[in-house]
Amino acid sequence: MSFYFLKMKKIIVCFLLLFGHTLLSAIFVMAKDLPGRQFTRRRDVNSQSLLENTCNNKRLDLVFIIDSSRSVSHYDFEKVKEFILTILQFLDISPDATRVGLIQYGSTVKQEFSLKTFRRKQDIERAVRRMMHLATGTMTGLAIQYAVNIAFSESEGARPLKQNVPRIIMIVTDGRPQDPVAEIAAKARNSGILIFAIGVGRVDMNTLKSIGSEPHEEHVFLVANFSQIETLTSAFQTKLCVPHVCSIVEHQCDHFCINTPGSYLCRCKQGYILNADQKTCSSMLSFLTFS
Repeated sequence: MSFYFLKMKKIIVCFLLLFGHTLLSAIFVMAKDLPGRQFTRRRDVNSQSLLENTCNNKRLDLVFIIDSSRSVSHYDFEKVKEFILTILQFLDISPDATRVGLIQYGSTVKQEFSLKTFRRKQDIERAVRRMMHLATGTMTGLAIQYAVNIAFSESEGARPLKQNVPRIIMIVTDGRPQDPVAEIAAKARNSGILIFAIGVGRVDMNTLKSIGSEPHEEHVFLVANFSQIETLTSAFQTKLCVPHVCSIVEHQCDHFCINTPGSYLCRCKQGYILNADQKTCSSMLSFLTFS
């Protein structure tokens, strides 16, 4: 008799364990489908905080540029993808709020998707997860040039400068560029693009500073390895979610006021140059006339 009850007890315990696991799985699936809330299987305290502080209605044109060279291992490449997915969590993705594009580069440049490709966050997340490692060279300057000429063109989904939507590059690299990058990055910044430069490992700090916007302490970051890159997400949430300054200050820009996180820049129409006061514009013809 005791053997019978022991056997029944084991059967009951196994049933409860199986039923409990099935019930929890069902609850998780139902929760994932609830509107207005993002759920992931892997969640830490920092990502929970990010989800609760979304940049509601924040207008940005943001392009990620990812180093996909052979020096980046498959494991590290996956870490970069996780970093992008975490950044996406606190952005308000829509055609009228934040638009996101993604470029990866090695010896060549590959645009994974443009600023106009996706309208929903879940579609961007799916595309990021599908991104495949190129494992070739390190043409960083070529990638930035592509972003300036193509990714931030209106035909690829960038909004016109007159709308004062911040144009932002977030570039992640682990090595020395194999092409001239300083001059190209300077042209990008002078066109009104704000550049956050993230270096991983043994990256030359002077090279990073030649890429990133000033002040460098706010736009240039260096971490020891790819596992540490997600420690930067809270800092980027603070920088990307601040109010648009052009709409709340008397900027006195002659032509265009370009929002940057926490500040602004004045820019001029084509055929004009910015004067020393960094606000007013003068026709290039006037300089040719008096020279």
